[in-house]
Amino acid sequence: MQCKGQLMRGMVGCILMGMLSVSNPVNAATITPLLKTETSWDGGKIVYPSGDAEVTSVRLQVNETDDAKFHCHPMPGLGHIVKGTIEVETIDGKKIQLHEGQSIVEVMNTVHKSRSIDGPAEAILFFAGAKGLPVTVLPENDPNKVYCK
Repeated sequence: MQCKGQLMRGMVGCILMGMLSVSNPVNAATITPLLKTETSWDGGKIVYPSGDAEVTSVRLQVNETDDAKFHCHPMPGLGHIVKGTIEVETIDGKKIQLHEGQSIVEVMNTVHKSRSIDGPAEAILFFAGAKGLPVTVLPENDPNKVYCK
């Protein structure tokens, strides 16, 4: 595997791919691949933003009573459901339900929202962005549709 010369966002993929290809001669750890894809869950293309790379990680905790706003992410995002079930819905009605232990590549530049199903839910999200680029954008704050399509 060759990782020389790649930018930070490329390094994230390189590290993940390295984890998948590492042999484990001493059986000190178990490595289980969670996700490998070239598209987001809705079939969208994964495109890294230009600029100086910046990786962001957040913990999302959602309750059934939470009323999430529609929003978008102008960068690739990977999520892993730690607890419960989360439903993601795009503004045009596409939906997916994700259960504990599942991973997903979030939609990019697509307006969407999430909610928990049947109790509290939690996910860890990783975003491969660029310095100065917002991780989350509300459509009403993007009237020229620079980030949210």
